[in-house]
Amino acid sequence: MALGGIALLIFGLNYLKGLDLLAGRNTYVAVYHDISGVNDATPVLFHGYHVGQVVSSEMMPDGSGRIAVTFQINERQLKLTKDTHADIFSADLFSRAVRITLGKGVAAERGDTLIGGAEMSLTESVGSQIDPLKRKAEAMLAGVDSVLTAMQMVLNPNARRDIDASFTNLRATLENINATTRKLDALIEKESGHISNIMANADKVSANLAANNDRLTHIFANMDSATAALANGRLERMMANLEATSNELKAMLEKIHRGEGTLGKLATNDSLYNNLNAATHQMDLLMEDLRLNPHRYLSIFGRKDKLPKLSNSDVERIRQAYPPKP
Repeated sequence: MALGGIALLIFGLNYLKGLDLLAGRNTYVAVYHDISGVNDATPVLFHGYHVGQVVSSEMMPDGSGRIAVTFQINERQLKLTKDTHADIFSADLFSRAVRITLGKGVAAERGDTLIGGAEMSLTESVGSQIDPLKRKAEAMLAGVDSVLTAMQMVLNPNARRDIDASFTNLRATLENINATTRKLDALIEKESGHISNIMANADKVSANLAANNDRLTHIFANMDSATAALANGRLERMMANLEATSNELKAMLEKIHRGEGTLGKLATNDSLYNNLNAATHQMDLLMEDLRLNPHRYLSIFGRKDKLPKLSNSDVERIRQAYPPKP
């Protein structure tokens, strides 16, 4: 009776766990680094369908710190493969489960080790997203505190008075703008007739432009033709000829400056000027002598004077012939 009671107790406990002791145990193993939230009654799901549960877990004997989890598959129609994934995930907000993802390899035997993996729990996921926000919020609060401190230092009584004065000046400026706007409205209303005339004249100008569109088009076409002709090498040839003429003129001026040629001699030698000046002076003396003693040159009528008058030319010739003694 005692043995029967013990056996019944074991059968009842396994039955409550979902284990069928009367059928052969279809168990598999998966190795994990972390099995948080997994216990001996954790369900095993396939596409959300309950196909088994975890039956045990133990540390790996190799000292790596990994944990081997054994789970039983109660669904006989589910055929696992050796590359099947057994991933721990969050079934809901508070519980964890094992999700079966079939592979495409060969069929797995009872007791084979499948590929294990673990997703973050909802708490860990939320925590990983909240922690950066928390740090940013703390930094933001520190910045806001610094800004408030700086504002308190800046907004001293003098600064507040300056701000009040600035708002007063701003109000006066807005009032001036309002008054200017009213004056502008009155001016526009007063000059509305003149503005209408201006707009009418603008319409007439537009109409004239539209009427003379063909003529303007012809003028622009001629301008395009002239521009194309200039761009077709004529402008370059004209500039080249102008440059050649400028070079020739420069060379001629250099020759004149050096005294080469007739113009150069005239420009650099003052003998011609001196000769012309002397000839002019002699011509003046001759004309004066002709005026004083016309009988020397014209004796057609009358007779010569016995005592001719001395002209400036005579005086100058006498002075040149008999220079005064020093």
